[in-house]
Amino acid sequence: MIKAIYRKLDDYFFNSSIQKARHAKETQKNLKLLEDGLGYKYVVHYKKDYSNRLSELCDKYGSDKGEISPDNNPYDWRSHTYADFYSTLFQDQRKVQKVYENGIGTNDIDIESNMTSQGKPGGSLRVWRDFFPNAIIYGTDIHEKILFEETNIKTFQLDQTISEQIKNFWKDLGENGFDFMLDDGLHTFNSGVTLFNNSIDYLSQNGIYVIEDVLLEDLYKYKSFFSEKDYFVQYVTLFRPDEVLCDNSIVVVRKKKPI
Repeated sequence: MIKAIYRKLDDYFFNSSIQKARHAKETQKNLKLLEDGLGYKYVVHYKKDYSNRLSELCDKYGSDKGEISPDNNPYDWRSHTYADFYSTLFQDQRKVQKVYENGIGTNDIDIESNMTSQGKPGGSLRVWRDFFPNAIIYGTDIHEKILFEETNIKTFQLDQTISEQIKNFWKDLGENGFDFMLDDGLHTFNSGVTLFNNSIDYLSQNGIYVIEDVLLEDLYKYKSFFSEKDYFVQYVTLFRPDEVLCDNSIVVVRKKKPI
């Protein structure tokens, strides 16, 4: 009760500046813990590209992976800046042939990790379809009612917390060698690990596997999890002006090249 009153006073009189300062201090403390044992990092500063193709597509289809303008967002939060980062990963979009994403984006508010009732299911799948002109896009989600099929897009029901169901999905799909795989589903560490363990074999040798919307406390868990595995892993935190870090972090995984 007292904390709620404190936050309201800070919001009203100080434009939330006290809360933001405390969060920034806590973020730096947590990031220092993440760095311990990793040894190397690089920091990139950039000016926002307001002609970014991926961000334009996010605005068009209602995906929160990026934005040019927040004016028409169907959700209640500020968009992530993943589109800015992904644009640097895929300079030649035509090489990408197969994309898989878990988490179509339900608008049923009774389902965990929903996009609110105003969300647009399938937004990011349509983004990938338009961005990668030669790719087939496969999507999965636990909410069966939002499944759909369009040109170059196929979707399937999947509970990413059940290993056997994931194994059966890949067996029935009969596809492998994916160039880009994303987990934008439940956003918990356990569900992320379950999907990864049962899906990474279907990534191509040169492919990229991304776990999105990772909280700082889960970054440490992934750090420990991957310390015992033979992959090249990056823990990427993306900062936005005048915005707390929150869950604007991703884990990027690549297979190591055979010697």
